[in-house]
Amino acid sequence: MKFMVSLLLVCCGSVESLHADTTEAADASALYWRSGDLQTIDADSTVPSPYQDDDWYRSDFEIQRNWIGTAWRAENAVFAQDRLTLRLAPVTDDSTQKSFFGAEVQSNDVHGFGRYEVVMRPSPAHGVISSFFTYTGPHFDDPHDEIDIEFLGRDTTRMWVLAYSDGKKLPGKWLELGFDAADAPHLYAFDWTADRIVWFVDGKEVFRVNSQNPPAPHHAGKIYMNIWAGGPSQRNWSGEAPADTQAEAQYYCVSYQPSGVKTPQCSDTFSIE
Repeated sequence: MKFMVSLLLVCCGSVESLHADTTEAADASALYWRSGDLQTIDADSTVPSPYQDDDWYRSDFEIQRNWIGTAWRAENAVFAQDRLTLRLAPVTDDSTQKSFFGAEVQSNDVHGFGRYEVVMRPSPAHGVISSFFTYTGPHFDDPHDEIDIEFLGRDTTRMWVLAYSDGKKLPGKWLELGFDAADAPHLYAFDWTADRIVWFVDGKEVFRVNSQNPPAPHHAGKIYMNIWAGGPSQRNWSGEAPADTQAEAQYYCVSYQPSGVKTPQCSDTFSIE
């Protein structure tokens, strides 16, 4: 494996409306974040990083539903050295009824049709989910549109891909990777257009959904990365994380290339030999 990577490549063009159609986000440009530009932040530091201030929001809240057993805490998302590390650990205080504190990072801007890439290494901890996805929904006055890449810690030799359009689930699939994703970083991607979504692993197409009923998602959404443990209603799918679970997911590069616009991508500096 040859791996030369800059930390984050993100679209940073502003989009005024969070419920904009993807065509309104298509003119956004991209900025390349290099590891040499990264300011190291101590693991226990609560000082915001320049990435949170400029392009990213570190979630600090919880979802009051029983499918998730995790509360987001900003200090569990650490930009340091050459990567973003998202951490999960048991709750040790009475600030929440959840079992774990996890981490989530979301882009401040929304993004539409184009190519999304991530170089990541998910957690192999049982009952823990590591993910990369786009999302918008009722919280942003939109229908539920989402495109997912997810890894379950109980079997990181597979990847789960799925999408929602106007709240309707499109066909998803478990994809056999032929390697253990938790062993080393790999490049995962999807191309999103008005009539299809195509997922890739290390540059090779692995699954596609063509326009049908429902059609492909069409609302611009935020980019998300998170680590979490499933709650009671989710455990048949995710497995149950032992009470003492501590886990990390690592993200080395993220890129968004709008349709019809030539910008740098994670795949420019990542290759498998």
